[in-house]
Amino acid sequence: MKPRVTYEIFIRASYIIGLSSIIVFLPFSKYILSMAEFWLTGAWVLQHLDREKFTRFFHRPTGPGKILYTVPFLLSLLGGSICRGFRLLFRNKAAMVLMSLYLLHLIGLLYTSDWSYAFKDLRTKAPIVLLPLFLATSEGFGKKGFYRFLLLLALVVLVVTVSNTWYLATHQYVDIREVSRHISHIILGLLICLAIFTSGYLVFGKGTVPGWVKILLSFASAWFIAYLVLTRSFTGLSIFMVTLILFLMIMAFKSKNRWLSYGLVLFLAVFMTGGALYLHSIVQQFYRVNPVDFTKLDSLTSRGNKYIFNPNSRQTENGNYVYIYIQWDELREAWNKRSKISIDSLDLKKQPLVNTLIRFLTSKGLRKDADGVNALSDQEIHAIEKGVANKVYMEQFGIRGRIFELLMGYEAYRKTGNPTGFSMMQRFEFWKASAGIIHDNWLTGVGTGDMNTAFTDQYEKMKTKLAPDNRWRSHDQYLSILVGFGVFGLAWFLFSLLYPAIRLKSLSDYFVITILTIGLLSMLTNDTIESQAGVTFFYFYYSFFLFGRKEKDRFLPGPGIT
Repeated sequence: MKPRVTYEIFIRASYIIGLSSIIVFLPFSKYILSMAEFWLTGAWVLQHLDREKFTRFFHRPTGPGKILYTVPFLLSLLGGSICRGFRLLFRNKAAMVLMSLYLLHLIGLLYTSDWSYAFKDLRTKAPIVLLPLFLATSEGFGKKGFYRFLLLLALVVLVVTVSNTWYLATHQYVDIREVSRHISHIILGLLICLAIFTSGYLVFGKGTVPGWVKILLSFASAWFIAYLVLTRSFTGLSIFMVTLILFLMIMAFKSKNRWLSYGLVLFLAVFMTGGALYLHSIVQQFYRVNPVDFTKLDSLTSRGNKYIFNPNSRQTENGNYVYIYIQWDELREAWNKRSKISIDSLDLKKQPLVNTLIRFLTSKGLRKDADGVNALSDQEIHAIEKGVANKVYMEQFGIRGRIFELLMGYEAYRKTGNPTGFSMMQRFEFWKASAGIIHDNWLTGVGTGDMNTAFTDQYEKMKTKLAPDNRWRSHDQYLSILVGFGVFGLAWFLFSLLYPAIRLKSLSDYFVITILTIGLLSMLTNDTIESQAGVTFFYFYYSFFLFGRKEKDRFLPGPGIT
């Protein structure tokens, strides 16, 4: 084999290893993910190296002059390699526009004051430049090679979800989000959605993968959906459902088969109507109040102790009034016999345990006395210790508990103005703070490094009741860009995301639509590209689907679909 051919094989293999490492380690290790990006940088530099110049230099006779000249020569060779790579980039307007968001962050340095945070933010967002650069200036993959990367994605997500489920079944945790130990549960949810829809293409597409692989992918996709339900990933489930509805609507409009179109429209109508009715029934369950005749309540427990009632409180759990049938002495004695956590201390969510206990007992229709505590199972005792305040929240499959939590948070926020402890209500407070900052800095924003300072000042200005350790940033990528760079910054951000797909005529490509849909939806309720995992997830897969393959994959494969 010729040396040149051997070198090209080596460089290509290094490039493949770099891409594969990003796919494999994104949900596992930030450190190794960074190492994978460094590896990819090295492979990219070697790929554009002037090999003939390199070979001629090292075939010259060795002497003092050559030794002294070696380091400057290697530096010039490195500079030439980088220049050749960027010359290729300058021919690719789509890639340059995609990378241009980083330029917006550099411009934001001109009016920032917190340089320490600004440089940290620039380091975090380096993938915005590096990943489009590497993928746009390297040879793309054919369909078979590209599909192998999608199989690797499905395999990695399968390993992560199985590992997390094992942890869920064998370890104690306070918040179910803790089972995603190495990556944010939100980014994992996005990875799962991407794996479901990319696997779906391989399953239904003709000539994509062998039949036995399609069967395995079908089971894996079903498991991924079950995992989202099991772990109550509200973001993951929401994005999955919206993306699925959008794709079915596209299929219905693009299908040349009239009966298929009618069938999909009917299915969507039934599905969405059924979903709306199901949600309505859950809301009705939450607000239902079981009638109580306060003039005929039992005054004594089975042990002859007097109950305490607060008829002025109308707080309920599962339709039952919380502050009736309470016997504090029996409650304290019975609980302290069954739990190592005192009733007068905090549960593992740092909430008063006594409040969690009486809410949980109420949700089961039990009285707050010794008989009520003794009726609890050991599993329910452990759940109360972990801060679970309603039996509905213990349901493994189903979204009823998650919706109950959202409604409980809304009611608490409506009555007290304090959103602490309720994720969705906290987001409303984040958005409210964002709106206040944008109002004062709508044109240019606050700059790359001053976002934390701006939010700290705004929360004080609002006199928010949100706990200090929960006073976070926007949790909405569009608002984050507005806060940082103003209205023109937001306009450029949207342009930088959409123009590459338009320029390359890829808005009819299945995989480009998939990553854009998942990414743009996620940015409505999360700062998707403000973390290393999030920015790598979006810019890697978006760049890979845009630049990393030689052929597009039409939406959708199958008979009658154009």
